[in-house]
Amino acid sequence: MKKRLFIYTTVIFLAGLLVFFAASVYMTNQNNLSFAKDTVMETARICAGLYGDGADATSFVKAGGDTRITVISPDGKVLADSRPVDVSTMENHLTRPEIQAAINGSPEAYVRYSETLGVDYIYYALKVTHPSTEGNGGSYVFIRAAIPVARMNEHLFQFIPLLCVIFLAVALLCFVFSRGMIIRITKPFESVQRKLRLLSTGEYTPEPAGRSYEEIDAIIRQIDEVALILRDSLNDLRDEKNKANYILDHIGDGIIAFDEDGRIALINSAALGIFGVTPDITGKNIHYLSNDKTLSSAAEDCIRYEKSSLFELTLEGRIYLVTVKRPPDTRLTMVILSDVTDNRENAKRREEFFANASHELKTPLTAIKGFNELTAINNEDERIGKYIEGITRETNRMLALIADMLRLSELESARSANPVPISLAKAVDEVRDTLSAAIREKAILFETVGDGTVEAEQGHVYELIKNLVENAVRYNNPGGRVSVTIEGDKKNTWLFIFDNGIGISPEEQTRIFERFYRVEKSRSGRSGGTGLGLSIVKHICALYGWKLSLKSKPGVGTEITVEFGAENS
Repeated sequence: MKKRLFIYTTVIFLAGLLVFFAASVYMTNQNNLSFAKDTVMETARICAGLYGDGADATSFVKAGGDTRITVISPDGKVLADSRPVDVSTMENHLTRPEIQAAINGSPEAYVRYSETLGVDYIYYALKVTHPSTEGNGGSYVFIRAAIPVARMNEHLFQFIPLLCVIFLAVALLCFVFSRGMIIRITKPFESVQRKLRLLSTGEYTPEPAGRSYEEIDAIIRQIDEVALILRDSLNDLRDEKNKANYILDHIGDGIIAFDEDGRIALINSAALGIFGVTPDITGKNIHYLSNDKTLSSAAEDCIRYEKSSLFELTLEGRIYLVTVKRPPDTRLTMVILSDVTDNRENAKRREEFFANASHELKTPLTAIKGFNELTAINNEDERIGKYIEGITRETNRMLALIADMLRLSELESARSANPVPISLAKAVDEVRDTLSAAIREKAILFETVGDGTVEAEQGHVYELIKNLVENAVRYNNPGGRVSVTIEGDKKNTWLFIFDNGIGISPEEQTRIFERFYRVEKSRSGRSGGTGLGLSIVKHICALYGWKLSLKSKPGVGTEITVEFGAENS
């Protein structure tokens, strides 16, 4: 900084001096030129006055001394010249600008090159009347005075050495002054540089400001104040960084952050253990971390296009749920690996137990139902009949519950389906026929509007619509209305099921898709619900990637929407 500031200051001073020097020379030259013109004009006037008194032209011009005097006739012919030239060979001077100015009555001095003598002259001419010219066909002549420009420049050149000496002396003073001034200005900044260096290492302590310029001292004091704030902030940041590093290193999930160039900016201890790498992997490409194409493609898509993704990845026999996304207002791409191996195994055990228990319960219940039916056929005691009816009702409810449990278990274990084109309107008609008794019993007005086709298994579509419509009928009021609307375009197909029944409170709307959760449990028990219908609907939608949404208001009704998506329309 010091060197550059010194160079800039010196260049500015020298440039200013050169401009001043050039301006001085130019103004001196202009003053000399103006003085020379005045001299020429005054000489011409004097000569014109003398010539008008009857002087002879040839002898008159010889009295001009250093000033060149020329007498010119009205037709432009040179009559006499004070310089030793042959006037008979001289060109006609009538077109000369000083002669034309004299003819026009506005004499003016001109600087031009003399073809006769080969040097620059300052010329001035006057129109003068003389009796001796009457016989020559005119009543006047032109008296012209001229001095060489070189004579004027001689005076200027006499001053140039003195000006050069003054210029060098002033330049030397400027050099010394600027050097001292720059040292005094930059010295406090050297102290600031040292303080900032100490600040970066955490060793900064405030020091009294030196004596410099008042403005610079004020800046130094402000820098000290900012430095103290920065020191405290840096200490806080170090503490927060240490906390964050501690949390990252002790968290169970593997966390990796990639920058915009796809290089690893951060990786915690869990991620290092998952991939079996060392901390020096930081700053390297993702391919140094893993050769898995799914992981690298997901990370690159998020880095380039901010495309988030969620998938499972198996590494060394462990199953990880991988989340790839870019947090808002950052340029980092985060990859989080959560070990879900134990969860998957536990879920598998639960599903197996669920299925086995359901199968084991179904056999004795079927036997109980059969024996109960035989008892009902042979029973003649009316008092026992009500107990038989109770057994029948509870057995049917248990069998329905087990059937739903088995169905839910099948859906949870399903990873794929064999879809075929299904007409939604036809599936709704089949459901209406199945539930016709319940619809008639409550005098429900059932409406179906529109149609659409989806790609799915027949049983899945039927079961989804049956559970939704059955709930709309079961939790409706006598004389209520159930409306099924099917809409579609080139992109999507929608199924809307609306009822004007009891509705669902806001606090319960988030839980109705859970297993065994029922709204108004006492009323649900009387209506025969198992609490698994909507859970089955949720799993069917999850299997195909359909979007399920709910809108409901207590006392007004409920509307459930299923969006099947472009691939199913």
